[in-house]
Amino acid sequence: MKVTVDKSVLCKRYAGFTVALLVCALGVALVTNACLGTSPITSLPYALSAIFPLSLGTVTFLSNICFLVVQKALLGRYFTVGHLMKIPAVFLFGLFIDGWMWATSYLVTDVYWQQMLMCLVGSMVLGLGVSLEIFSNATVLPGEGMVVAIVFRTHKNFGNIKVLVDSSMVLAAVLLSLAVLHTIVGLREGTIISAVLVGMSVRFFSRWTRRLAPLFWEKEKLEKARRRRLVLQESYAA
Repeated sequence: MKVTVDKSVLCKRYAGFTVALLVCALGVALVTNACLGTSPITSLPYALSAIFPLSLGTVTFLSNICFLVVQKALLGRYFTVGHLMKIPAVFLFGLFIDGWMWATSYLVTDVYWQQMLMCLVGSMVLGLGVSLEIFSNATVLPGEGMVVAIVFRTHKNFGNIKVLVDSSMVLAAVLLSLAVLHTIVGLREGTIISAVLVGMSVRFFSRWTRRLAPLFWEKEKLEKARRRRLVLQESYAA
């Protein structure tokens, strides 16, 4: 039986998802411009942007396209046209990151306590964005989609695979920056703070963002949405 979704609900989902991307991008920009190290998922794009004459948003877009290719290889025939909807999503995400990187550039400082405050606020904003993304029920970015695809193939715990993928990103960023730049870029105490605080913030803000679920989920699917939210929250808390 073909499942149809009311167009107004679909529009609400993607509007909510767009807002979530805007908030996530602000969080990424604040953490990055704090100059204490970027978030784990942004570590590899940041290293690449330091090597090549490309903006962080551009490299983030290109990296997510690579993640989508990996997802296609893992899913095979289960990869559908719907997965390609992630391309305009990551394009918007890249634009939002570059826009916020510019808009928050005036906040860059070498005063440590201000850098730390900026990192903390940015991590909390990123957690809010992730919470909104979960409840929008539209799609997920290819980075998360790749984790889902690995889980699909390996039948392993989502949270464990998420930690493994994020750790691999950080390791790749370290090796790449050492090999090309002969120094480590984008990885400092702020990276660890972001890794811990984003998950905590997702759980904290979900107390309020869960109230938005009826806007994006049909009533009979709210329980399924709740279970999906718990799984995704676990991945960020790990």
